[in-house]
Amino acid sequence: MHIVSQDGPMSHSRLLSGSGSLVRAVFLTAALGLAAPVLAQDTAVVAERQAILTQMLAAPTDRELMRRYAALSVQLRDFEAAAATLERLVALEPGNSSARLELAVAYFALGNYDLAEYHLQAAQASGALTEAELADVVRYRNEAAALDQPSRFSGRLALGQAFTRNVDEQGPLASGALEWRLDMGGANADDFLVELAFSSFEPGNDSVNSRLSGRLRAGPEFRLTGDAYGLRLQPYVEVRAIRYDDDVFGDYNSWEVGLALQNPISASLTVYADLSSGQATEVEDFGQKIDFSEAEIGATWRPSRDTRFRATYALTRQEGENGTVQDVKTVRLSAQQAFDPGIKALPRRWVVGGFGQIESSMIDYGGFFDEDLTDRALGLWLTAFVTDEIFIETRATRISSTSEVFFGTFKEEETIMSIQLGWEF
Repeated sequence: MHIVSQDGPMSHSRLLSGSGSLVRAVFLTAALGLAAPVLAQDTAVVAERQAILTQMLAAPTDRELMRRYAALSVQLRDFEAAAATLERLVALEPGNSSARLELAVAYFALGNYDLAEYHLQAAQASGALTEAELADVVRYRNEAAALDQPSRFSGRLALGQAFTRNVDEQGPLASGALEWRLDMGGANADDFLVELAFSSFEPGNDSVNSRLSGRLRAGPEFRLTGDAYGLRLQPYVEVRAIRYDDDVFGDYNSWEVGLALQNPISASLTVYADLSSGQATEVEDFGQKIDFSEAEIGATWRPSRDTRFRATYALTRQEGENGTVQDVKTVRLSAQQAFDPGIKALPRRWVVGGFGQIESSMIDYGGFFDEDLTDRALGLWLTAFVTDEIFIETRATRISSTSEVFFGTFKEEETIMSIQLGWEF
């Protein structure tokens, strides 16, 4: 029942309104197709790094081998290995400012901002960096200083236009997210975390596609280990609201309490879970109250720093005062790839991505009749950064919905396209 997620919405179109094996197979085939070239590339990099390591054992002071091993380690997101190798290289070449800059970046990736700042300052003071390297130093020093503050804000805001193909509607589209972290102290860098998100689409003309949603989540986040990896746990309270067009029922407010767990097992693999329970109140329809609970599990795999795959499975149960019961299963697969657009004037890599989602609902209308509802969505998106913070994002999503009741089967399809100008901070 989340209004927004990291990769996009995993929400139900209406409150109280088993995935097919064929569709699961199609999504699995697509995910494996996207992963295959990355897996092949990753395997080649691992093999090359192992070969370099063998050579380093025979020639431990070969500085070119150190540089190559560190570069391959960064590509594999093994920043500990990169930092250890670059420390040896800097010890052998104290005046190698480029190596010191790479060492600072490795410590930055590991979250050790004090060591990152030390090496960034030393590299900048050397006077031997190129103009591009100096720009990197300034950027990393500013970001490290911000991340090392006890109170930290980050977020994004995007405004643009969305278009629906079948019903031929268009209107302003807005979305935003804000995250505030407050360091609670302690050896493990525990934070108090507040997240605020909203989205809005207003095509006008009393459209049934009009929608405004928002959520606020707050709670402490505890790191249960003292290193970069290991379990993180967040008990939280969340409130949400959704509003549709004035002539459409389905508006509601809700609250819930939950427990979110995140376990970065390694630099490339993170697993997570989210358990919650709460109550929604419909604004219309005599203010019916609906109890709900949700369990969500998933994993994120980053075979390289430019590639990410994410899989999520969620179960939701809703029970209304009028006797209506809805059970929902949601499966979502997504992938994204950062790449160099080949334009030197652009300071940041672009990101292309796609997702597939299927949501299957079984609804019992108080024993009067049942409904099987299946929603499918496939989408592509491109985020093109024109500065470090400003981006243009385009999206295309194909949605299909099938409803089966005792008096027939009903199908709807829609294609939604959008373009937004955004700010990331």
